[in-house]
Amino acid sequence: MERRQSRTGAPPDRVAERNAVSGEQLLRRGLDRIGLLLTPAQLDELKLYLSELLRWIPRVNLTGLKSEEAIVREGFLRSLSYRAAFEPEPWVRAVDIGSGAGFPGLVLKICYPEIDMLLIEAARRRAAFLRHLIRQLGLTRVRCIHARAEQLHADPEHRGRYQVAFARAVGGVAGAASLAAPLLSPGGRLILQVGRHTAESLQALRPRLAAFGLRAAIREAPGIEAGAPPTHLIVAEKPPP
Repeated sequence: MERRQSRTGAPPDRVAERNAVSGEQLLRRGLDRIGLLLTPAQLDELKLYLSELLRWIPRVNLTGLKSEEAIVREGFLRSLSYRAAFEPEPWVRAVDIGSGAGFPGLVLKICYPEIDMLLIEAARRRAAFLRHLIRQLGLTRVRCIHARAEQLHADPEHRGRYQVAFARAVGGVAGAASLAAPLLSPGGRLILQVGRHTAESLQALRPRLAAFGLRAAIREAPGIEAGAPPTHLIVAEKPPP
């Protein structure tokens, strides 16, 4: 960054402004591709989210995504791929297990504000970031609990209370199922993004998911960019009684 400034003579605030514009363009192209029309207020919330992430990342290990481009593409737009596997109807209760930097739960909450969203995060500093961001954005019907998901399994406020669960980077498909299944209501579903190899191995995973009372299927979401491969989702549903 210093070398660029020395060559162009642009002050740091002008360089940051150009970077923000390029990130916004990338976001708008991605939203157009998936057909999601956001209000100006929602776009401002995502821009503030991006700004706060870039400010916190040097001090807190929030995510492996370090650049503006990576956060927009693999954080924001990839989070929206989960929408292919559930309907964000009013008062849907959703839980994001191991939310980290807020992917996908906080992104989905901003873009689909009718969702009731719980973020569960075991790392204290990540939970502090999520709570700070919720306050900064002025969001309602969303909160962050600093806890491990298994600590909530026996709590009547949470056990069997959620129609949708997300889990990212929490120990594989079976590990995510073990954390999410007790929190799901009958008919609820756990949605996981997986690679192509895992998706192709679903038949072998079905007995392990069945042990947690879940039936699994594969969904595909459109690629986040033109020419990109689809995003593979495992949808593990708890059958209704």
